[in-house]
Amino acid sequence: MLEVLFLPGLTEITSTSLSCRLIQVIRGAWSHSLFADWLRKDPAWVAGPSMVIPKFWRRVLPLWPRPTLPGEGGKPGILDGSSLPAIADGAWLLLLPLCAYPLIDYALRLGRPAGGLAGTWDDLFLLLCLSVVAVRVMVRGVTAYRNTDLQLPLFIYFGMFIFMFFLRSPETMVGIEGLRVYLEYALWFFVGLNLPDNKRQVKTFTAHLILVGVILAVHGIGQYVANVPIPANWVDQAEAGVRSRAFSVVGSPNILGSLLALILPLSIAGLSNAGTWRPRTGYAVATLVLGLCLFLTFSRGAWLAAFAGLVLFAFLRNPRILWAVGGVAVAAPLISPSVAGRLLYMFSSGYIVSSERSGRVARWQAAIEKVSQHPWLGEGFGRFGGAVATRAIPGSFYVDNFYLKTAAESGLPGLAVLIWVLASAWRAGYRAFALLTQRAEKTLAAAFLSGLTAVLIHNCVENVFEAPLMSTFFWLLLGLLLAMPKLRDGEEKVFKQPGS
Repeated sequence: MLEVLFLPGLTEITSTSLSCRLIQVIRGAWSHSLFADWLRKDPAWVAGPSMVIPKFWRRVLPLWPRPTLPGEGGKPGILDGSSLPAIADGAWLLLLPLCAYPLIDYALRLGRPAGGLAGTWDDLFLLLCLSVVAVRVMVRGVTAYRNTDLQLPLFIYFGMFIFMFFLRSPETMVGIEGLRVYLEYALWFFVGLNLPDNKRQVKTFTAHLILVGVILAVHGIGQYVANVPIPANWVDQAEAGVRSRAFSVVGSPNILGSLLALILPLSIAGLSNAGTWRPRTGYAVATLVLGLCLFLTFSRGAWLAAFAGLVLFAFLRNPRILWAVGGVAVAAPLISPSVAGRLLYMFSSGYIVSSERSGRVARWQAAIEKVSQHPWLGEGFGRFGGAVATRAIPGSFYVDNFYLKTAAESGLPGLAVLIWVLASAWRAGYRAFALLTQRAEKTLAAAFLSGLTAVLIHNCVENVFEAPLMSTFFWLLLGLLLAMPKLRDGEEKVFKQPGS
């Protein structure tokens, strides 16, 4: 269905349809609106306090020992001069193993107890990537570090959360583990921002990520077809028609749904950008597989988040996608009674009663009560509503709303800072999209922004950022998106050895 929408023969039909014309009118009004103009402008802090950080690095970095390069004489260090430039040039290759994050994590945990390499490999890999970023800056100079609009918000975000950790941490180790959810994975932003050298590398990463998503989706579809048993609490006892749910190696249908909602716009962008029938066919098949598995997760939150993300993508780049999104939204409940039952049950009195008794509504009310008890400092990181609390605090549970969890743990100031950072991130992503000029690049950037938006929306009904997989991909893709306007088109080397 999606591939048909991009065939030249139907372009005139869809482009003159009422929905597409309406979108085009809205887009025209949006592009001339004051709010869109404000989004495209530099934030007030870009020319102000945030410039302190790059100025600091420009002064300090020349004081660091510089590696001896060929032809410059002197004694070589631990790594000779030819090794460091090679590391700097090939740094982007570290992005490719990250595409297989869920597969690597599953393989390391398979048949092994928690802990050891299975529990630390992603931390070690993050340290490796940050070290390579430092090598690039040492070899290429301070200008190799890319400044962004998000620099000051992240600096304040890190400082604020560390300060609040010291103010209120009844149990230090629990607090450290809870704080890690907010700070450690945000460091992937700097990896995505600084590792790639050109846009083709970002496109290669995207293609590999889509491939991994398809592998997970095929596995998830196979689970549903095989009617793999699922825990009883994954489906309400009063809800009929859902015999199984796809969860693949991720282990949670909701997190798998969130991952698919993140990747699906990327696959549609690949379909839109493909020039010949072979890649178009490949991306069309990938899109259908990803979409089918998304439905089979039976994650209502992921469905709504993916729908919102695709509507945003259609608004930014291709209104014709609304035909496919609307067609699937109408056809899915008719084709699958399970989908219809899952959606309709959400509006039934039985669901409301069940949710108020022990479901999301009850957990949200508990979180609001915690906020009312400690509105300024919260309960302390790791002490309510998340994975850390369920392991360390007796009687704790998932609150199924990452923003309410943040408010309960860090108080209203912590929630305000988190929302400011995420809003600033979205604005920076939109500015990156607006700065690009090539059609294919703008389409890919719109897909990045749409997928990230879906994750932010899904966090309203799920603790998506508590999953290391999703936090890693969110911040990594955000970094890649903000890097795109700063990247070269070609593949020429940035570093040239003397005499070359």
